[in-house]
Amino acid sequence: MAPMSLLTPHVRPDAPATSPRGDLKTYRVALGKQVVAVDDFAATGPPILLLHGIPGWRGMWRNAARYLAADCRVIAPDLLGFGESSEPSGEFHASGQADMVVQLIRQLGCAPVHLVGFDFGGPVAVLVYRQAPELVSSLTLAAANVFTDTPIPVPLRVVRMRWVGDLFARVLFSRAGLAMMWFAAVTRKDVFCFAQYRGLLHFPQGITWTRRVFQSSLRHLSQLYAPVQATLPTVQVPCAVIWGDGDPFFPIAIGERTASRIPGAALVRLPGCGHFLPEEDPAAFARAVMALVRSTAGREGLAGARGPRGGTVGVR
Repeated sequence: MAPMSLLTPHVRPDAPATSPRGDLKTYRVALGKQVVAVDDFAATGPPILLLHGIPGWRGMWRNAARYLAADCRVIAPDLLGFGESSEPSGEFHASGQADMVVQLIRQLGCAPVHLVGFDFGGPVAVLVYRQAPELVSSLTLAAANVFTDTPIPVPLRVVRMRWVGDLFARVLFSRAGLAMMWFAAVTRKDVFCFAQYRGLLHFPQGITWTRRVFQSSLRHLSQLYAPVQATLPTVQVPCAVIWGDGDPFFPIAIGERTASRIPGAALVRLPGCGHFLPEEDPAAFARAVMALVRSTAGREGLAGARGPRGGTVGVR
């Protein structure tokens, strides 16, 4: 077990006054020279490990965790460079984050876990499975790019240019620039309001590393995502792909393509949702995750276990 120190649970500004079920413990875990901040909803049941996207931090999961913790232990770490975790000391993209997650799972002694990756957490989750499949009971990918050839909108292509791209990225991925993302990214603005979204931008280091990850992704898409894409057809655990039918960044067709590349994976549509699925409809998101978790009951340890039959379903 890794050395741990307790943290005072951080509540993001303007967060809704909902309390997750289960006892919320927030602590730091030392992994070598790096320290990872973790929310641990210490309920009984199978462990679910949630990986946030960018911009974001572990607190973005707390509404969905309120539902998941009714039946499961829910663990949500800050990725390196985000929230209250240490900044990366080396590789900071998906592969480096996956190394950290593998260490964290082993240190917490909670394997195998039901692994959920949203947005940037998606390729991280795939690479965790690639590196240590024995640590993963099931895999859920939500609104995440996992391909080397995903189209880049024309304005964002400027980021790929040196000098001019650096300047453009500092404006686009500044706190103000990222705040403007809410207007395009969120469909259910009545549920995930602007004040709540701003909470994702609370930590300064998260702004910095969001820009660096975005820049690296846009400039080196084929190199960084080649191992992610190559892993999809090798996945041998039950898998679900959750997508909002109003996602402006990754259209539902990308979700369909993702599910088609993973043996036995099912595509779960969240009607009326944009990109930030766990915040726009936390109850429906949690139901989709729990459906996959329950489908794995009794399958752990069975060679060649598969997920639910491929197809598309809607969750409300």
